[in-house]
Amino acid sequence: MRVPHPLAFFWRKRGETERTLLLIVLTLTAVAYVATLQFQFVYDDEAQIVGNQLIEHWRFVPHYFNIQVWAHINTHQAGNYYRPIFMIWMRLNQAAFGYHPFGWHLTSVLMHVLATFFVYKLARRLSKREEVGLLTALIFGLHPVHVEAVAWVSGVTEALFAILLISSFLWFLDWREGRPNARAYSLLLFALAIFSKETAVLMMPLVFVYAWLYPRDENAPLIKRSWTSLLPALPYLAVTCAYLYFRALALHGLFHPITPIDRVTNLLTIPSVLWFYLKLLFVPIGLSAFYDTPYVHSTDLHQFWLPLLGVVVFAAVIFLWWWKTRDRLVVFASALLVLPLLPLMNFTVFFQGEIAHDRYLYIPSIGFALLVALALARVPNPLAFFWRKGGVTDTETTQTLKQLVIVVPLTLILLSLTIYESLFWANNLVLYNRGVEIAPNNNLALNNFANELERRHMYGQAITVYEKVLSRNPNFYLSNYNLGYVLYEDGQWKQASYFLRRAAVLDPTDAGTFYYLAKCQMQLGQLDLAEQDLHMAIATDPRLLGPRYTLGVLLRQQGRNKEALDWFRAELNKNPRDADAQRAVEQLAEK
Repeated sequence: MRVPHPLAFFWRKRGETERTLLLIVLTLTAVAYVATLQFQFVYDDEAQIVGNQLIEHWRFVPHYFNIQVWAHINTHQAGNYYRPIFMIWMRLNQAAFGYHPFGWHLTSVLMHVLATFFVYKLARRLSKREEVGLLTALIFGLHPVHVEAVAWVSGVTEALFAILLISSFLWFLDWREGRPNARAYSLLLFALAIFSKETAVLMMPLVFVYAWLYPRDENAPLIKRSWTSLLPALPYLAVTCAYLYFRALALHGLFHPITPIDRVTNLLTIPSVLWFYLKLLFVPIGLSAFYDTPYVHSTDLHQFWLPLLGVVVFAAVIFLWWWKTRDRLVVFASALLVLPLLPLMNFTVFFQGEIAHDRYLYIPSIGFALLVALALARVPNPLAFFWRKGGVTDTETTQTLKQLVIVVPLTLILLSLTIYESLFWANNLVLYNRGVEIAPNNNLALNNFANELERRHMYGQAITVYEKVLSRNPNFYLSNYNLGYVLYEDGQWKQASYFLRRAAVLDPTDAGTFYYLAKCQMQLGQLDLAEQDLHMAIATDPRLLGPRYTLGVLLRQQGRNKEALDWFRAELNKNPRDADAQRAVEQLAEK
């Protein structure tokens, strides 16, 4: 007996069904992050967004192309983040929403939904199979590893450059198929992508890999095939070189080492980080903004050999899969997984304790999702035996049931995990407490947790946490500075000046250290030292508000009223809304 297909009418209208299913995938992706619309600014948002005067006026936009992202914090500190398009994105959001987190979170969610749509377009185009495109989009859109990139407003740069990069590649495919103007559009979108985030440099090798895997002439000799595969990638190399030129001008170099690590340690650490990323892709639980990912200094069994074995086994499985199927899309998906990770293997450009983050998997997860979708599409129907017993031979029926058996549980698992993991990004206290829980040995997590305790005026608890960090690493600059600051706020000026002085030695480029050190010294009656440190704060960062007014107060205490008046006026020039400086000017001007 032949059982009629319950969805036969819809399958006859296959195009409509595919669009409906895609709409369901995109809706589920949005639903997974609805809770984030009520979240606060967290992590670096306050420094990068709320405290960023450069995104408050359109007149600053041209400057985005000759400064680093963190130029508003410290003009003297070398940076590695040159992302002018991302800064324009922040300016657009600030103009639209001010500093209300809801609007920023809304646009972040919408960008991720849009990125999911483009992932579908890419997978559908490459595989020429609607079920692979939909499965890839479903896995990508709902994968919990994207929580950091979506729930954290500043993480939107991942979706931003992903959309531009995929669009560029889709136009490249159009050019390969004979559309004449497609290459120009592709190059333009690639330029926007690479000026959004430096990881877009993977476009050139990605184009080369695709051209190699899908050559116009399958029988071409090796040398000719290599050359004809390289030619389509050369225009992207030209755009990349232009980007590197502007990047070098803005950053005074292509990149700057942040943490000194020798090459051997860097190489020994790579397997553990790669294995860490693979585990996050396969088992996305226990996610956090911080992880315990230490540097590996020797060929230790657990930190080197076992992770290396895991990576090799994964690579071997992919190779055997390709060897059995000869499916070139398996190779391309693997390249899409691996290529974006390669620049991240230079750990010298990261701060200690920050060599691995979930957001770095945003683009690699596209390759992962495509591999999983291809694998699931080949899974035999688990109900096939029972259907054959019942005499059912309708392949569409059995195929649909197979997809339901696989997709429904997968969707529920991913959706539930994403909603749960996103809740830890609701506010800083929850986020940093989670970080300490997941990464108890990460000093940065502990330091940030203590910062949030201090912000909530829980000084005693904050001091205890800072002291714990410094007991591990007495030369950890951030905790020296932060402990000095919280002791200053708590009125313990002598102890505060000790830690602030240590911080000034560890990092003499932070003007805030000298500023608060001077304020401590004023409280202790050390006016000569305070004056020196106030001048140092002003010289270190002329944009810092406060030191000029404080210097005026110090000089007024010494009866040096004319000099004090000059500094009060200098403060007003920097900050015309400073009521204290205005009052001081009026008082001295009357004398």
